[in-house]
Amino acid sequence: MAKQAIIHVENTEGVIEFAQFLSDAGWTILSANRTEEILKKAKIPVEREPALVENNLYLNDTSSLIKRVISTSFYSEQEGPGVQDPGIGILCVNVQPAIHVITSEKKFKSITKPFNFFVSTLLRNAFLNYENILILSDPNDYKEAMIQLRTDSISQDFRIKLAAKALNLVSAFDGGIASSILMTSKDENDFMKYLTYPFEKQFMLYGGANQHQSSCLYRFPGGGGIVSSIQKQKGKELSYNSVSDISFAWEQISMLATNLKNQFSVKSVNCDGYKFETQFTPLTGTVFTLAVYNKSILGASLSTNVLDSFKKTYTYDKENIRRVTFASSVVIDESVAEEIVKCHFTSVVSPGFTAGAKEILSKDKSVNLVQTAKINTADYEMELINGGLLFQTKDKVLFDIWNVKTKNRPGQVFADQMAFGTILTMGSHSYSAVLLKDNSVVGISQAAKSPQRSIDRAIEEAMLHKSQNPDSDEILADVLVCDAPVYLNDSIRKLAEHGLKAILQPGGTDRDEELIQFCNEQLISMIFTGMTHISH
Repeated sequence: MAKQAIIHVENTEGVIEFAQFLSDAGWTILSANRTEEILKKAKIPVEREPALVENNLYLNDTSSLIKRVISTSFYSEQEGPGVQDPGIGILCVNVQPAIHVITSEKKFKSITKPFNFFVSTLLRNAFLNYENILILSDPNDYKEAMIQLRTDSISQDFRIKLAAKALNLVSAFDGGIASSILMTSKDENDFMKYLTYPFEKQFMLYGGANQHQSSCLYRFPGGGGIVSSIQKQKGKELSYNSVSDISFAWEQISMLATNLKNQFSVKSVNCDGYKFETQFTPLTGTVFTLAVYNKSILGASLSTNVLDSFKKTYTYDKENIRRVTFASSVVIDESVAEEIVKCHFTSVVSPGFTAGAKEILSKDKSVNLVQTAKINTADYEMELINGGLLFQTKDKVLFDIWNVKTKNRPGQVFADQMAFGTILTMGSHSYSAVLLKDNSVVGISQAAKSPQRSIDRAIEEAMLHKSQNPDSDEILADVLVCDAPVYLNDSIRKLAEHGLKAILQPGGTDRDEELIQFCNEQLISMIFTGMTHISH
């Protein structure tokens, strides 16, 4: 009697070649549903296994198949009088873990009663009998399995490894279902007891943060975000740092588009208690570009065309700063590509590239071109620490309210720049300060030791920016945005002397009144948001 193998897969990569090998070796293949159709279309003999049929989830056939899996003895001769079933020698089964968005009662029921739930049950029970069943849940193992089957020398270590990988898949599948339900709770503080997001390995990277480290890219289930675009790149080695910067850069693009693409307003209160709404100009038709190195923003700009935005973004030390990631909210054309090849970029991220731009950029083999059109921001953020993991909701709210603490409100141009600057501080390591002029960063500091020192460093950058643009006017910056409370100091006075028009900060120090009085005297508009944007 022929040995039996179950093949039932969602990931069909390599399955035809493997099934053909088994058929040629005399194995009887049992299958159902889409896998059965694929094998029959490839002219591979296959018998239908009733327990694998979708509508058989709660029938006795499933229990019978599980018993056969548990009782299989691969090494013993099963042929003879009274033996009707030789047992299952190979279980080639996989499922695709996923995070589901629950939008209706029908969707909820489909998650709690998935048609392929019995597949994970099969794998879990097969784990108990790994010494007798070859459990294949990863297509990457088919080749080695064929080699060991061909030589009739299946090693114990290989069996154990495959069994562990099957259990890993089961935990990812079950974890995806559990996470879909638990993390859609209306109570944002109701985090799961066990963090079970099924991140999927994509590929190994070229070194870690340093070349002597190893690293790997994992993808959040569902295919969203920048990772799906990164994995499509061919012929270029991606490092831990480059992937980190690509993701960070597109996150800033997404944050801007999510918050400011459409009409946006915030409840506001004048210093005399009068309530009103501050409206921000929607960014439809506006180009947003930024340059990033080691998850630090080097420059950023909003403009009416991509070339102008690029030039306002990339204004620092081009000779000495290398391996920079550049991101654009619009398609990269030939005019920008000509400028990019003159610089030291390691990656360029955008919704697309014109044919001419691709031809120009292809001359530099060290540059990764990452095309992504999907605006996507994460709901949560996490950080591995020694012995654990920190997990929190993503900082996405720019401000809940504007308290105008000075007699003058900011004009529309300055209000829009305040919103732009807030998004940049949200993406900067704290303490941070951003100086903006004409919708472009002229000075930015990150990871300063105090909010006050962050302003000092931002001014140094702004002075350097001004020295590189001698034709600019006397105004150093229009707007200052800080992610933590600041008070009156020499740096604020210096900015006022150089034409500062508006300040946005959380407020809340014991020296607020002193700063408010100074800003009134200097005709500087100042907004308190009452909201910090501390990030690490």
